[in-house]
Amino acid sequence: MRLRYRLSGIGVPATLCSIFVTVSSLTLATQPADQPVLQGKPHLFGPGVISDQDSEANASFTPDGNTVYFSKHNPGWSHITIVESHRLGDGWSEPEVTPFSGFWKDTDPHVSPDGTKLYFASTRPTDGSNTPRTDYDLWYVERAADGGWGEPKHIDGPVNSDASEAYPSVTKDGTLYFESARSGHGAIYRSQLVNGGYGAPQLLPFCDKGNDVNPTVASDDSFIIFFSADRGGLGGADLFVSFHRNDGSWSTPKNLGAPINSKFFESAPGLSPDNRTLYFASDRMDGPPTRTHRVNYRELEGELHAIQNGLSKIYEVDISDLHRLDDAPRR
Repeated sequence: MRLRYRLSGIGVPATLCSIFVTVSSLTLATQPADQPVLQGKPHLFGPGVISDQDSEANASFTPDGNTVYFSKHNPGWSHITIVESHRLGDGWSEPEVTPFSGFWKDTDPHVSPDGTKLYFASTRPTDGSNTPRTDYDLWYVERAADGGWGEPKHIDGPVNSDASEAYPSVTKDGTLYFESARSGHGAIYRSQLVNGGYGAPQLLPFCDKGNDVNPTVASDDSFIIFFSADRGGLGGADLFVSFHRNDGSWSTPKNLGAPINSKFFESAPGLSPDNRTLYFASDRMDGPPTRTHRVNYRELEGELHAIQNGLSKIYEVDISDLHRLDDAPRR
């Protein structure tokens, strides 16, 4: 079993921690000059309510878009909790801890396209003890008759392993995508639902090198967005997209480019129910990188407690023109 380090809203097996070095030691590339630029401009999601002075990531929505689930964690990642918020007119309600979270390390919530299940990653034990696991496994809760969630259930079978599994994402037909370190590096796997159970996971063909993690798949299985720190890009880690072809193949991943990616760390993607809005985590900061004058204590407190204070926040951006990055006809 492998301990996990929690960085920028994601879970990374200890064997992968070497990829998360300082930005200064990474090779930062520029966006290809001939690549189409997406038109959407990212902005904070629910500023002051969803994205506040804390660390947030992993947004996922009920099919009607009126409830969002996401995770919050402390700076040392010793406490990670799944919370929920409900739409109130043009805003969102104050988040509350979900009924199935609040004790163990729970993260990466994902609501199934039909809204009947919510998948997540957790260190909760499977043996009935009070000792947390040293790796993450995938779990789910089912929608109860009263509209709430039932008790968490461990995904049995070949999906979970002695390595860490995290970041579940499910299509309309129940196909499960997730990240795992079972191959010795972070990679994305796909497991199909057969007779109510998940079959042997298959490694996505473009994940044979480096670390590709945090997969979120379109509900119709037409594309997948993930992050990588090994494929070059604009910052410490960037978001990439691969399109699923009609013949079952996958396109070569493409960087989503600026302004979605930045010189900072982008991770933890999620999609709206209609697949037209991307939600992601970033530790980007606005304003000058250095101070223009010597700050007093009040100004210092303002910096530390600002929303964009260098901790992970959730951003949203319109990606209805994502097909511009696809070299082949759309599915």
